[in-house]
Amino acid sequence: MHRFIGIILNAKYRVEEDHQDIGVLIPLYDEELKPLMTKALRRYFNALGSNEKHIKNVENYLYGTMQNLFGIWWNKKAVRKYAAKYPEEQNTDNERAWN
Repeated sequence: MHRFIGIILNAKYRVEEDHQDIGVLIPLYDEELKPLMTKALRRYFNALGSNEKHIKNVENYLYGTMQNLFGIWWNKKAVRKYAAKYPEEQNTDNERAWN
């Protein structure tokens, strides 16, 4: 279990490090992130249990799973924050998209 927690933390730190120039911080205690992590871990363990994925390295698969989760979570959070800060741009972009 200790090893898996380390892998999850390494994935988190990697996403933060890759985007440190824009100030990405991922708080693991975030109430929105907790259920997403649980869901991602369930999917991870389900994939391990099935033979369909043919996972060769379970640690690399966990690392990639968590890295993707943290990246997607942060991007969605950033989009919502930007949309709240600049609502006029969102309306303009949406109008252009539908024309």
